[in-house]
Amino acid sequence: MSDHVYNLLKKHHSVRNFKKEPIPEEHIKQLVEAGQSASTSSYLQTYSIIGIEDPEIKEDLKEVSGQPYVVENGYLFVFVMDYYRHSIVNEDSKHQMETSFESAEGLLVGTIDATLVAQNIAATAEDMGYGIVYLGSLRNDVERVKEVLDLPEHTFPLFGMALGIPKDEEDGSPKPRLPFEHVFHRDRYNSDKDEQKEELQRYDQTVSDYYKSRTNGERSETWSNQIANFMSAKQRLDMLDQLNRAGFIRK
Repeated sequence: MSDHVYNLLKKHHSVRNFKKEPIPEEHIKQLVEAGQSASTSSYLQTYSIIGIEDPEIKEDLKEVSGQPYVVENGYLFVFVMDYYRHSIVNEDSKHQMETSFESAEGLLVGTIDATLVAQNIAATAEDMGYGIVYLGSLRNDVERVKEVLDLPEHTFPLFGMALGIPKDEEDGSPKPRLPFEHVFHRDRYNSDKDEQKEELQRYDQTVSDYYKSRTNGERSETWSNQIANFMSAKQRLDMLDQLNRAGFIRK
């Protein structure tokens, strides 16, 4: 058994600094085809991938995201939950398919489908020698992204992915993940609060040590500090309204 895929995935880290070298069209096609090979719930294939090549569109999306690497990359993908094609089938169907794709379950299926596709693309890109970074920041202004990309009803822009050849000075490294024992439960969920707290304390120290090492002591926050600060801030409180407008969670 080869450890190639395992070792590749274990080396993953976000790359935000890319060389100004476009990704060849052949590789773009291979990446998309690799994404399409991902598992899809009930063969529904509830996603589309938009490749952003127009510099003006990249600039528009950068305004939404606020991140320079939306423009400065080898290529940019936007992953879209897509039931538009299903709504077209529904027009000529004797069934009421909208009961499914306008439901909360339809939202979950579409999001999961698109995410599996994206992760296939990410792993394939890294195997080709590219770096990638996901862009949830495109949801900062969903209405604007829908306008820029001309998205019809029953579609929703979930996230983007910038990719390209990492700059020579790019020296990122994988951040320490939660301990195996903390995320893997056998047969039943382990909700023992004392055990959870003890494991989190050890993990917080690991994360703090990681930041100290990476920044020569300038940064030392724990994982708990990070998530508390992030999750206590108001984040995109219009999302339910945006989903409703796009034709989701109506059932």
